[in-house]
Amino acid sequence: MSKVRQIQLGELSLLEKYIEICTKHNLRYYALGGTLLGAIRHKGFIPWDDDMDLGMPRKDYEKFLEICQNELPSNVILRIHDDNLGNTSIMDTSLQIEFGGVVCSPFIDVFPLDGYPSDGFHYFLHTNKIKYYRALSKISVINRLHNRDRGFFENSIVKVSKILHLDKLLNTEKINQKLQNTIKKYDFETSDLVGNVLGSYRERELAYKEVFGEPQLLDFETIKISGHADPDAYLTKIYGDYMKLPEESEQKGHFE
Repeated sequence: MSKVRQIQLGELSLLEKYIEICTKHNLRYYALGGTLLGAIRHKGFIPWDDDMDLGMPRKDYEKFLEICQNELPSNVILRIHDDNLGNTSIMDTSLQIEFGGVVCSPFIDVFPLDGYPSDGFHYFLHTNKIKYYRALSKISVINRLHNRDRGFFENSIVKVSKILHLDKLLNTEKINQKLQNTIKKYDFETSDLVGNVLGSYRERELAYKEVFGEPQLLDFETIKISGHADPDAYLTKIYGDYMKLPEESEQKGHFE
């Protein structure tokens, strides 16, 4: 069995425990990004994928954080990320697999889902305020960022920030708190536009609430997972022709 498959099976076990808690306490959740894509295209994990992303409306997410610490097995830890993503990871520490000299354990990322203004003017203001605080947050930890090509504009900002040591002038904790307060401004329950505001695909992860709608159960490996009422609209906005497989060179997991 490959290492990726071992990680996937570990995450599937975590998912079962997570669903058990959500069902018991009547909490809503949705498969996001590649996890939803895997459910629709592969009836399970994308073969080379090794992580899971789930989203919960903010009030369900916060209730989950309150109750799950007492209901998770002793080998499963909750990691609340106090950073510019503001998400939580559920990790199984009993399974450890080495990737490139680094020991990794299976985990599931759980993101809060928030509201977003749908009119053009407030959409523009809210989007750019989030981008501003997110950029400051990254600059404040500039020396901890992974080296990668971010395009000319972002590469220039990173380079200048390192030269001027701008991270010394910024308080990461305060900036992240302002970012989270900004994100929480629009409530999931009362907004027309909703989603994982800080997702990897930025505004492409936003959708009208009817796209999320009443969660529907989808086949995922040996169990059922909760997905959008209109997964096609959500996946098309993010991936375009999502049923088409990417080039083989792009078929790589996060741990690899």
